[in-house]
Amino acid sequence: MPSKKDAVYGDADSHPDTRLESIEGRRSAISASQRMITAKEQGAESDTHPHRPVYRPPMLILCILDDGSDDGEWVRLRADKTVIGRSEGDVIIAHDAMMSSKHTSITRHVHKGGYRWLLSDLGSTNGTFVRISDTPIKHGQEILVGSRRFRFNAAPQGAAMIEETGESGKSAKTRGWQAVSPEDLIPSLVEIATTGDGQQFMLRTTDHWIGRNAKQCSVVLTDDLMVSPRHCRLYRDGKGQWHLENAGSRNGTWVRINKIPLNTNAQFQLGEQRFFVRVV
Repeated sequence: MPSKKDAVYGDADSHPDTRLESIEGRRSAISASQRMITAKEQGAESDTHPHRPVYRPPMLILCILDDGSDDGEWVRLRADKTVIGRSEGDVIIAHDAMMSSKHTSITRHVHKGGYRWLLSDLGSTNGTFVRISDTPIKHGQEILVGSRRFRFNAAPQGAAMIEETGESGKSAKTRGWQAVSPEDLIPSLVEIATTGDGQQFMLRTTDHWIGRNAKQCSVVLTDDLMVSPRHCRLYRDGKGQWHLENAGSRNGTWVRINKIPLNTNAQFQLGEQRFFVRVV
């Protein structure tokens, strides 16, 4: 479990309860019982361990996923730091115009007597997104669902005043009561379009399904075929914390991060390019 100090999302406090969803996780869930049966039948259990290096750190392997596939080009990351970008770095994705020249880095760190890897955005324009199983979500955080990008507005008390406060800490202007809009009072999902803010979905209850099925979802995205009928769930718990939970969707649910520890099998997206990492 990553420490609260290192699992940083956006510009807010850490959320150590995020679980990343992996390709390997889905595959292992299907074949786990078959492997157990095969191992017992063949007497595969043994006290002999395979060779493992002792004095050098482990290696991370990165898969640049082919479009629409769970496989692609595999790259072995042996250095302590690997930079991924459109025109600069160690891994170049030259044909993705939505990627920044230096977009993201993967760094290896000593941690609690072992090693772990951190995925860090390098100030990219379009952000770094990770595929999640479930995660706490905060005000202003961006998510990807199908081909759509949204910003979550939690409507926290005083948010409107904070946005209008200058560096001096004093309010930039007096706001009249009649200027209060629904988005200041009710949580919402705001679509981020190329021309600015797009459609807004008001979250008037504490539990919402997002997907293409209008009978099962309160946030309905019928015109996006990359969205599953019931794609993900957005809900608020008893303590007032909002959560985003994937619902086994084919294309996954993604959140924008600044920095996050990578588990042994994780997926992330830069621009329109998706990646998969595995520790070996």
